Amino acid sequence: MSQNRRCVIRPLVTIFGILPLVGCMQLPYHAMQQLNQAKQDYQGQDYLAATGTLDKILNTYPKNPGSAEAYFVRALCHSKLSNKKQAESDARKCIKLSPQADLTSDAHATLATLLYESGRTREALTHFSEAFKNTRGRSNEDVVIYRYALCLQREGQWKEARIQFEQIYQHYPNTTTAQHARRLFDWPHDYYSIQCGAFRDKGAASMQSRELRRSGLSSRVERRRRSGEQLYTVYVGKYSRYGQAKDALPSVRRQIRDAFVMPQ
Repeated sequence: MSQNRRCVIRPLVTIFGILPLVGCMQLPYHAMQQLNQAKQDYQGQDYLAATGTLDKILNTYPKNPGSAEAYFVRALCHSKLSNKKQAESDARKCIKLSPQADLTSDAHATLATLLYESGRTREALTHFSEAFKNTRGRSNEDVVIYRYALCLQREGQWKEARIQFEQIYQHYPNTTTAQHARRLFDWPHDYYSIQCGAFRDKGAASMQSRELRRSGLSSRVERRRRSGEQLYTVYVGKYSRYGQAKDALPSVRRQIRDAFVMPQ
């Protein structure tokens, strides 16, 4: 095999954990060496150095299929550097160029996470679905499923979200993710609400609820068991989508400064 046809396999830490990515044969050997150096710099948390090296590769070979991995690694670097817009652009370019199923899947998951973090949950759902086509059984799959379930929930797809939360705590029971998933699975409603207070005394909860209603807010008291204790919780509103609850939160906080959206 000639030098410019060599494939190099190096592990790269991604949101799935440690994943062996294959730099395939389209890039010249010197570019593959640069890519491997960039991955080492990324793993060493020297994101600026990695980005500088990747810029050289991608300026020279912007449309080469072998550059897909370089776009992916640069997307990870830009994400770490909080350059979210550039990270999103690089993830999309990786998806467009990638000839490798594993790499394409990781790029979809990275893009989906970026979209989720920016509040674009509907678009994120599409890319999470694509990521799952080739990620089953791989490292950190529970984290990706959890983010997917959160997107489903935030878009009002409560039944589908519970299916995913249940899968997490059944198949990954010893993870921190499973604890969060179980808590969200146990939320008894198919809507968001804004929590204003939680009281041991029912009378105190009722008083707060009346005060909120006098200010024009639709409030209610629910009895909920938390950590083995019965609490009377005051909620405002019923919102099928997270965005609706988030939009309503400022008006509630004018009355209750530390109110927050539930479930969270």
